[in-house]
Amino acid sequence: MKAAVFKAPGRIEFQDLPIPEPSPGEVRIKVLGCGVCGTDAHIYSGEIHNAEPPVILGHEIYGRVDELSETNSGFQIGDPVVVDPFIFCGSCDSCKRGEYRFCERETFVGYHRQGGFAQYTCVPAANVYKIGVNVGAEDAVLTETLSTVLAGLTRLQPEAGRSILILGAGAVGLIWNQLLRRTLAVTLIQTELVPMRRQKAEGFGADRVLSPREQELEQEVRSLCPRGVDYLIDATGSTDAIEQSLPLLGRGGTFMSFGLCPEEERLSLSLNWFYHRQARILTSRRPPREMQRAIELLEHGKLNLSDLVTGVYPLEKIELAFDRFAGAKDQEIKMMIDPWA
Repeated sequence: MKAAVFKAPGRIEFQDLPIPEPSPGEVRIKVLGCGVCGTDAHIYSGEIHNAEPPVILGHEIYGRVDELSETNSGFQIGDPVVVDPFIFCGSCDSCKRGEYRFCERETFVGYHRQGGFAQYTCVPAANVYKIGVNVGAEDAVLTETLSTVLAGLTRLQPEAGRSILILGAGAVGLIWNQLLRRTLAVTLIQTELVPMRRQKAEGFGADRVLSPREQELEQEVRSLCPRGVDYLIDATGSTDAIEQSLPLLGRGGTFMSFGLCPEEERLSLSLNWFYHRQARILTSRRPPREMQRAIELLEHGKLNLSDLVTGVYPLEKIELAFDRFAGAKDQEIKMMIDPWA
């Protein structure tokens, strides 16, 4: 099979490897599409060090069941499936308390074990989910991303009739936009630097879409929400964007840190400011088994994620896709690798 093997930052080797055989309890998947996550691009560039090379990256996997290690797995050959890449051990103290997201011996498909930037991959059956044949590849590769936003929404628990400011209109920010628009009657404001992405945010239903560089953010937000916003959601991972926007959080408001900031960056916070506003800070790192909810939303056509996929690339162009993640934000939102193209 064709595979793109991550060897070191800035180095991918394209190899012809044997088709893997599923171990007991695993399912072999013929990969029909794998989303390019920002984490993959940051691993490739050397900005973060989640992966253990040599390894095949790619965790946003869609495909069809190709081989089973057990006949009672609940799957049949040819079933369309998606993957929850987070594998908890089930035996550490956190897992025994039911706090799987804090597993002390976690492994991750595409970081610690072979991922989806290949024609085939093997995954534990417990992490494989059937998805309807009516869901196309461009929607399906965003199932895992959608599940993370669903988990964040569950933690945030926003109320109808409130105001929400989303920072960023990349794939994650636009999924937040769609979910909020379809679940709650709220005043929704979104910021984004890139014009093409601002157009997407407007098309998905944001009440106001602002450019932090071209417009006076505080003036524009307070024209809609004089007391500030009730919820501030960061989907940029930019401390500069957060510091610019935090003063717009109203009294009793909630700030959710959702985007992943670089590890070395620090945020200047006044705890006194938070104290007097009685504001909350929330984070949402990993979904506790939200995949099925995400699948059902896609199967019932409640969200349009395929519009976020702006480029489909063959396996041999994966390094180009990584480069375009940072260098072509005016053209790309979400990219997908098709290992059979």
